[in-house]
Amino acid sequence: MRDLRNKIPGAPNFRYGEFEKSDAAIRLDIDNTPDDKQWKNIEKLAVRVLQPIRNRFGSIKITSGFRAPELNIAIGGSRWSNHCRGEAADIEPVSGAVELIDILKFIHDNLEFRTLIAEYFPGGWIHVDYREGGNIKLLKLKDKNHNYEEVTIDYLVGIYGDK
Repeated sequence: MRDLRNKIPGAPNFRYGEFEKSDAAIRLDIDNTPDDKQWKNIEKLAVRVLQPIRNRFGSIKITSGFRAPELNIAIGGSRWSNHCRGEAADIEPVSGAVELIDILKFIHDNLEFRTLIAEYFPGGWIHVDYREGGNIKLLKLKDKNHNYEEVTIDYLVGIYGDK
């Protein structure tokens, strides 16, 4: 159990509570508390991926962090989602001056990740997951019909960059 008010060691701009918070869990009365293994995965994600993003771009908002399997199923996801393992976060910039494509390109070019998904671009968010020893650097685009397409960074920058 972690104190939700505490900062994550090695990721001083993140508190544990940012990853557990879920309006859907509250609304559906689902316990969304990670176990120790999931907390350790969250810590790795925060230190190795999310803190470098905040260092580069300033504040980013975690719109979805950890999701208990029951919660993920209730919102239409899979019980095997990386969110359920504490290995994924959906993020967006706080500042309107920061473009999603710039964050996506930074992650792609500079950080380790398992899967990076441009969700509902250009106005959506970024899904990023990290698994120690399992980062295959898969890049996908998710459209408004929930279809996924494996893409290259050059393809996405060509569509969404320099706007």
